[in-house]
Amino acid sequence: MIKRIIDSSEIEKFKAAIGAVSRIVITCHKKADGDAIGSSLAMCRVLRNMGKNAIVIIPDQLPASLSFVAEGVDYFTFSHSEITASNIIRNTQLIISLDYNDFSRVDKMQPLLENATVPKVLIDHHLNPRGKFDVMFSFPELSSTCELVYRIVEEAGWQQYLDKQSASYLFVGIMTDTGNLAFSSFYPEVYEVMAQLMRYGIDKPYLYKMAMDTVPLNSLLLQSYALLNKMTVIDDSIALITLDKEDLQKYNYHTGDTERLVNKPLSVKEIYWSTFMREDPNYIKVSMRSEGDFAVDVLCSRYFNGGGHMHAAAGEFYGTMQEAVELYYKIVEEIKQNKQ
Repeated sequence: MIKRIIDSSEIEKFKAAIGAVSRIVITCHKKADGDAIGSSLAMCRVLRNMGKNAIVIIPDQLPASLSFVAEGVDYFTFSHSEITASNIIRNTQLIISLDYNDFSRVDKMQPLLENATVPKVLIDHHLNPRGKFDVMFSFPELSSTCELVYRIVEEAGWQQYLDKQSASYLFVGIMTDTGNLAFSSFYPEVYEVMAQLMRYGIDKPYLYKMAMDTVPLNSLLLQSYALLNKMTVIDDSIALITLDKEDLQKYNYHTGDTERLVNKPLSVKEIYWSTFMREDPNYIKVSMRSEGDFAVDVLCSRYFNGGGHMHAAAGEFYGTMQEAVELYYKIVEEIKQNKQ
C-alpha cells in the first residue's frame, strides 16, 4: 500500500470540481519533457475514460525524442493552432496545470490561463508555486508530476479509469524525470508506483528504448561535438558545456536534440557538477545536474531565474553567451572561496 500524503480535503475538492464540469483543458509547460507530456496525456485519458471532454494543449512543439509518446493522440499545440486553442481555453469549464509552478512557464498561453475565470487546478512537484489556484497539489519532495498524478488517481478511487496507455504515459514521465530512477527518487514509494504501473501490462523495454536510448542522428552528432569541442572541465570536478546558435545551426538543431547532454559529464567519477548552456532565440537556456550534497536548484534560482530539484535544475539567462559564462565562472569562484 502506498503511503497517503495528500490532504483528503484537496482530493474531495478536486473530485467535486471534476464532477461539476464536462469540458476540461489540460496544460503543461513550454518545451515539454517526458514528465510534462506524460502527466498531461495520462490525466487526459483518465478523464476521458470517465466520460469527460478533456483536451491537452501544449505551448509549443514536442521534441522529436518524445514524439512516440503522443502518437495517435489528439492534442493541440498552441504555437501551431493559436486561434483554435485559444477558443477552446475560453470555452472550457476547468483548467488543470501540470508540471509547472507559474503561468509564466506556458509562454503565449499565459494571459489566457491567468485571466480565465473558471476553476483552476495545479498538479506539480516544483518548489514555490505561484498563481491563484482553486485546488493545489504541490509536492516538491516527489520524483515527478507523473508520480503525483498516480497518487491522486489512487487516492481519489479512480484506478478503474487507468489503463495500459495511461500507465505507459506515467511510466515514461517517472522514468525520464528520474534518469530511470537514478535521481529524484529517494522515497521508496516511487518504486511501488512503478510496480503498480507495470501491472497494467505496459511494454517496459520499448518505453525505455524510446525514451532513454533513442536519438536522431543529428542529435548524436551534436552531442558528440559538444562533448569533444565545447566542454570545459574545471579542477577536474566541474563541467561546463556551451552551444551557441552557430553550433546548433551546423547540426540542424531541433527541440530535444540536447536532451540529457548535461548528464553525461557526471559519468566521470570525479565530476560532481555539470552545467549546460544553450543559446536559444531570446535567452541562454541553463541546465544543471549534480551529485552528492551539492544543490543546483539554489544556484538556478539565485542566478538564472529558475529552479528545480537539488540534483536537477534549470533556468534562463537574459544576455549573451559570453555574459552567461562570465557569471558562471564568478559563481564557481565564490563557491571555491566559501569552501576554503
